[in-house]
Order: sequence, then structure tokens, then C-alpha cells
Amino acid sequence: MFYRIIVSAFAVQPDQKSSEAIVNKNWFDIVSKKGTVIYAMSAFSNYLFEKEGVRLVKKHKVSLVLYKISKKKKGLITFIYRLLNKIYKTLTGSNSSLQEELWVKAQTKILDKSIIKKDVVWARILPAISIKPVLNVYNKQPFPFVVNVNDPIYAGVFIKNNLNRDQSIFLETKKIAQAWTFPSSKLADRMANNYNLDRQRCFVIPHAMRKVKKLYVRNIEKKEVNFLYTGTFYKSAFTEEFKTSLINFNKLKEAEKVNFTFVLSQFDDDSITWLKASIPNVTLKYKLERTEVLELVKQSDCMFVVDSILHGELLKGKLIEALSFGVPVLGVTYPNSIMDKVVNTYGCVSAYQNKKGDILNKMRFFVENINNLNWLNAFYKQRTIALDKISEDYVAEATQLVNTFAYNRFNNKNKATIVAPQQLNWP
Repeated sequence: MFYRIIVSAFAVQPDQKSSEAIVNKNWFDIVSKKGTVIYAMSAFSNYLFEKEGVRLVKKHKVSLVLYKISKKKKGLITFIYRLLNKIYKTLTGSNSSLQEELWVKAQTKILDKSIIKKDVVWARILPAISIKPVLNVYNKQPFPFVVNVNDPIYAGVFIKNNLNRDQSIFLETKKIAQAWTFPSSKLADRMANNYNLDRQRCFVIPHAMRKVKKLYVRNIEKKEVNFLYTGTFYKSAFTEEFKTSLINFNKLKEAEKVNFTFVLSQFDDDSITWLKASIPNVTLKYKLERTEVLELVKQSDCMFVVDSILHGELLKGKLIEALSFGVPVLGVTYPNSIMDKVVNTYGCVSAYQNKKGDILNKMRFFVENINNLNWLNAFYKQRTIALDKISEDYVAEATQLVNTFAYNRFNNKNKATIVAPQQLNWP
């Protein structure tokens, strides 16, 4: 049986604050808590996750400094770095930045020296650069390899003869990976179709969220209703239909008891203008620490989670975060999307962007029923079904099944005799 998991994942909290980084960190915590040792190679640090906790193993100071320089808009040092980066790309023909290439080189050496025969190696993407150290070492000494894909590598039209850098890197895993995992069945279907993967070796493991001690329970004596949105302001998701619905809702008497809070991590001036025009009394908060965001989630009565037309295959980390606290959800989405499927399983409300007036009607329905004990009790009962499907125990067990399958398939000459887990296909 495998000894430990080695994971190459460029985005990991606390090194980075993205949704990808949070999802990866939660998965590390859950799997290691159940007894599996994880050695994680992230953008700026390497960590050892064990049952007893997490330990910093190594800091990549050069990578961190270069990353910070690359993010600055002005300055002599930034100019020099960008010039060196341009020269490097011209001389080598590389599509990666100098900072990324130095990171790949460092992690390749570490993986090459540390891997042993009983390890299973994972790469968690995006970004696809996470795969490169694994590819470099695999060519020298093969090992059981699993790829986790949290988002479509490219959300637009897939063109087989014109792949971008990330797509080309991912395509290389087809020859050597024993399995691929995805947070949703629709994303697994799309990636298997685009890259001609064996769908029987594409498994669904929902985003991992830590268990909370106390789930949401509405105080029906309370008059106020707190709506909360957290994350990126996606311009493709905040549509005119959504805007019109918010404007019209705020003209209604029901809106007098509703508080809207939007906690934005990525936005621009147009985003702020959009929100203020749509919700006159909106409370805006910017780039809060994660502990502050989670505190607001606990205090909310309804989480807005909003889909773009391009997001239909995605299982959003923000959606799972709301579910993990047991908070009611209003999914602003499209029919038959993954969000639609999960929100309905959870016992809450989907409002469709492509159905005129539906968002407004569902908002009114929600506010009218938030103090209805019959509706609340039905919700409390129904949500347990969804929570069981994303529980820590389920995610850890699913990971164990995929690891065992990958390890056995790699080590068995007759790979056709290794039976793949059949139950890992929700949502």
C-alpha cells in the first residue's frame, strides 16, 4: 500500500488567498487528519501535513520575492525584472515566467530526491504549472500519478490544433496519469471529451470544506435578513437581468428588512458602480482576511452564489463554503448547471439568469419564507443529504479510493484487472 501523498500545487493557502488555494488547503487538512501524510509543494513554501498538524519544511524566498516584484505596476526593480523576463523568454522560447521556471527547477530537485517507491504523487491545478515538476521527475523514475483539475483549463471553445500553454502541459498527463479527479461530473465529462481521457479513470471528488461545530439555525423572531456575497465580481455573471432584479427588489416593501453585504476580493471601479446602482443600501467590504469572511458567513441568512453562463460545469468553492456552515443559498445560475443540481439537493433555491423575472421572484420567495418554520424544517432536513456528500469523511474516503486505484494500477502489469471505483460521480 502507498506510504504518503506528495502534492505539487502552486496555489495553497496561506501562500496565496485565491479560492483555488483555499480549496487545496482544506483538502490537505482533511486527508491528513484521517492519517495520510501529505508532503505539499506550493508556490512559496513546502509543507508536511500530518495527523498532528502542519509543519513548514522549506521557504522559497526567491520565488516569493520575484512574485511580489512581478505584481507591482511601477518601479525600477519591476522594470528590470520584466526586462530580464522578456530576455529569458526570447532566448529559451519558454511561455513561463522566470519566477515560474525557477520554481519548477527547485521543486523538480526536491521531488527527485524525496520520492520513494510507495509514494503516490498528485498535481492539483490550476495553474497547470503545478504539473511540470512532476513531468520532469516522472521521465527519470515513474510513479503512481493522479491529476486534480478544479476548473476548466480554458473556459472558451476547445481547439485541438491550437492549444495554449496550460492545455499543452495537461495533455502530457494523458500518457502517464493513472487517474484524474474533478469537483463535478460535468467538468469530468468535458475534460475527458476534450483530451480523449478514459472516463472510467476520471473521478469526482467535491471540494473539501472543514466541518463546523454548529450549523445555521434561523431565529424566527428576527426581522432582518442578511444577504451575503463573497469573492470575485465576475462581469459575465453579474448580468443585466440580475441587475434589473436587484433594482426592482429594492423597490419592494420586503426589501426594507434586507441587508446586502458584498465582500469583494477582485473588482474594479465599474464593479462598484454596478453594485451601488443596483442596491442603494449595499454594504461593500474589500479584501478581508479569511477569518473575517467566515465570521460574516456565519452571520448571514442567505448566501448569494452567482454563475456566469460559462460556469455551468463548475462546483464553486464559495457554494461549498456556504453549505459547510448550513447557511441557506440563493443560487443565481442557469438550468441544469452543477450549482443548480447542488442547490436543489441542498434544499434551497435556484434562480435562473435566462428566465425573465425569475431572480426577483425567487428573492421574494426566500424573504417571505425565511421565518416560515415549515420551510425551515424542510430545509434543515434536506440539507443533510448534500452535507453527507461533501463531508470530511466522504472526501477522505474518496481520496483513499482514488489513491489505492492509482497505486494498484501503476504496480500491476495487467492494468485491465484493476477495478475503478464506481460511486465517485457526484455532483
